Amino acid sequence: MEIRIINTFKDAEQIWLGLDQEGYRRKVFRAVDQPQLGAGQIVAGLTIFEPGERCAPHSHPGSEEINFVVKGGGIAIDVDNNKETRFKQYDFMWIPDGVEHIHYNDTEEPLWLLWAYAPPGQLPTR
Repeated sequence: MEIRIINTFKDAEQIWLGLDQEGYRRKVFRAVDQPQLGAGQIVAGLTIFEPGERCAPHSHPGSEEINFVVKGGGIAIDVDNNKETRFKQYDFMWIPDGVEHIHYNDTEEPLWLLWAYAPPGQLPTR
């Protein structure tokens, strides 16, 4: 094993989600996972939400998630606790194991959200 540098837009797995549903589109770049790098303890990447985009409600059972807001801002929706919290550039966000959540870019600028969860879990499918 050795240190690896992953070019987000060239080397990461590109996954476009929500293409069939207006308002749920986003671009996911999965950069760290077992198939790509042999990572056994974490999965991580970058998701870009254009203005007005959000993810569908989802959770990662068995995994804790951490997000870092690289660019932009929006609203984190904790579906389980019926709570909305605004976030901005450079904020961290922690999502406990299994909590259903939504990331929503309600701003006029793109949102770049760095995410990681451990142990590895599944990405949302929609």
